[in-house]
Amino acid sequence: MMDDIDRRIIASTQDGLPLVPAPYAQVAQELGIPEPELLNRLQGMLDRGEVRRVAASIAHRKAGVAANVMCVWRVPPGEVEAFAREAARCEDITHLYDRATAPDWPYNVYAMIHGRRLDDCQATIDDLCARTGQTDYVALLSTREFKKTWTRL
Repeated sequence: MMDDIDRRIIASTQDGLPLVPAPYAQVAQELGIPEPELLNRLQGMLDRGEVRRVAASIAHRKAGVAANVMCVWRVPPGEVEAFAREAARCEDITHLYDRATAPDWPYNVYAMIHGRRLDDCQATIDDLCARTGQTDYVALLSTREFKKTWTRL
């Protein structure tokens, strides 16, 4: 269970680590704890599922990734796991979900695909269709980003 120090660690790191040669050492120093304790606490939060991951977050548009497509597929229920395994291998897919269908929307697998150009996204879609045999999809192009935030502590 998280204690006050764990919450302070999250609050100190949720907006990013300092851009220094030893970022965890600096955060630990600012919190007044040894670096090994900081790292052990982060690992403990990961192990307990209190924190899902510790990772870099890239401002993809600033990095040149200008095309984003939410592609939705209609995949038969018995084939979703196999499709998802193949989709998860695609480096350009960052989010992948199995969702319930509706009478007027039969699509059940959702994938967020990123590329430098729309053609790159389409190439990922075409490759995944070829590898899985699943070709019933709709590609929804992102035209504008309104909000992007993470859960805050």
